Amino acid sequence: MSRVGKTLDWGILVETVKALPLYHAHKAFVRDRILPENPSISPEELSLKLSIPLGEAMVILSEVRMTGEEVLEELSKAEEPTKRFLLAAIGGTFEVIHVGHLMLMLTAFRNAENVVIGLAGDELVAKLGKSHRVRMYHEREESLKKILAQHGWLGRCRIVRLEDPYGPTVEDPSIELLVVSPTTQQRAFEINSRRVERMLKPLKVIVTPLVLAADGQPVSTSRILRGEIDAEGRILSRDH
Repeated sequence: MSRVGKTLDWGILVETVKALPLYHAHKAFVRDRILPENPSISPEELSLKLSIPLGEAMVILSEVRMTGEEVLEELSKAEEPTKRFLLAAIGGTFEVIHVGHLMLMLTAFRNAENVVIGLAGDELVAKLGKSHRVRMYHEREESLKKILAQHGWLGRCRIVRLEDPYGPTVEDPSIELLVVSPTTQQRAFEINSRRVERMLKPLKVIVTPLVLAADGQPVSTSRILRGEIDAEGRILSRDH
């Protein structure tokens, strides 16, 4: 079958599966309960575990996880000209900017005209109790700006220093979208709860896919600093 034929078949499968009544519930369950325990689960294993069709398992996994290579491939694609939102927000420490962070940024910039990026200040970092070293704020800010410039995003964003985990997301009525990773999505519930308390409209939330390294385990800053993988999710030799 030609590549076009395969693409059309996959598109039909995705459309059919997403129309299933329980698709979104199954997807949330896989993202929140199954992937944290078994990030490299196969479609066949997932199909058996949830008693769902193999096609549904394939579509769910394609949406809730990605490899580092797939993230880099997405970054090479042309950006959609039409944005759903005017202003999105993301946040993090950004000690080592890896493919997981790039997926976070890519999702925000694809969906919004402009993005507020909350960068944890040094005092907040100390409170977070990170298990790895974290550079000073100004160093992380410079690294972040270089990455943003590299991808043509610097002119469409505003970096703000975070003194608490929420920043402007709980008080700025112009922010419409919050983009979070699977490991930080709980923060989205907290932010929207605080917005409601302030009589502000809750933010639309997009949870990005879990990004896996070449060994099928999640990409993380701690793994990179331990020398297990690089920032693109490739496995490093023991004597690296």
